[in-house]
Amino acid sequence: MKLWVTYLRAIGAMLCWAITFVWYKIAYESYRPYEVVFFRLFLATIALFLFMLITHKWEKIEGKDLLHMMGVAFFEPFLYFIGEANAMQYVSSSFASIIIATIPIFAALGAWIILKEKLTIYVIMGVIVSSLGVVVMSLGSGDVRATLIGIMYLALAIFGAVGYGLMLRPLTLKYSTITIVSYQTLFGALYFLPIFLLVDGRHFLGVEHTLRGVSTVMAMSLVATIGAFVLFTDVIRVLGVARSNVFSNLIPVFTVILAYLILGQQISLRTVLGLSLTLLGLLLSQYLDLKKLRQRYLMGKSTVT
Repeated sequence: MKLWVTYLRAIGAMLCWAITFVWYKIAYESYRPYEVVFFRLFLATIALFLFMLITHKWEKIEGKDLLHMMGVAFFEPFLYFIGEANAMQYVSSSFASIIIATIPIFAALGAWIILKEKLTIYVIMGVIVSSLGVVVMSLGSGDVRATLIGIMYLALAIFGAVGYGLMLRPLTLKYSTITIVSYQTLFGALYFLPIFLLVDGRHFLGVEHTLRGVSTVMAMSLVATIGAFVLFTDVIRVLGVARSNVFSNLIPVFTVILAYLILGQQISLRTVLGLSLTLLGLLLSQYLDLKKLRQRYLMGKSTVT
């Protein structure tokens, strides 16, 4: 896969997840959090397995790898969503953004220690600067509140996100993206099924299922659960865990831009500074590959002339 295509996939995945934050507000008008996440996964599972069946892309999975895929799904979406969704009841959005911005830092450390990924000075600087940019953007709201239980839930979300990347990477070198994401969503749905039934089962049976609510959950399933994970799995396959996770800091960037375009929210000078630092850090983390791309471009241009 060409490197620039990988970058486009990474940007596309983050844009998909950023759009989902807008859709959450619509979905929550009808449904509760566990209802939304379960049916996102349930619908995605049906769509992905039907796709593999129709296109004959069914791969045989070794027993140990099936357990590995169960582990991937346990970390994300299960642990990550449990942590993030519950944390938002005890911390402000700004504080959550600051803590979630540390995921690329912990992912880079985990990739270096466990997967033996090489971390250049550019990757290290890029991760730090990009995460600092998210912190600056978040502090701009002035609402930084947190409780101990909220911080613990956020720690669980970080643990889930980092564990997901570390467990996913070996599978990307052995199986196709569709196979991995299909089983990830299947096991994720199975993990959430008992929670959905116990916590929100009665509510789901009694709620009014509007076209607006159902169509929003379907869109989230297609764009975020299928689209984003398919794109990001390919990115991890090519770039590795450390460099891939730096792109996650684009999510708040896209969220700010979408809020400005759709909701008319104002962008402060502090927000602009945070956006700039985030993008600078991203470019730093990919500097060596961007340099190679530029050299190839110049060589190709000189050949033509």
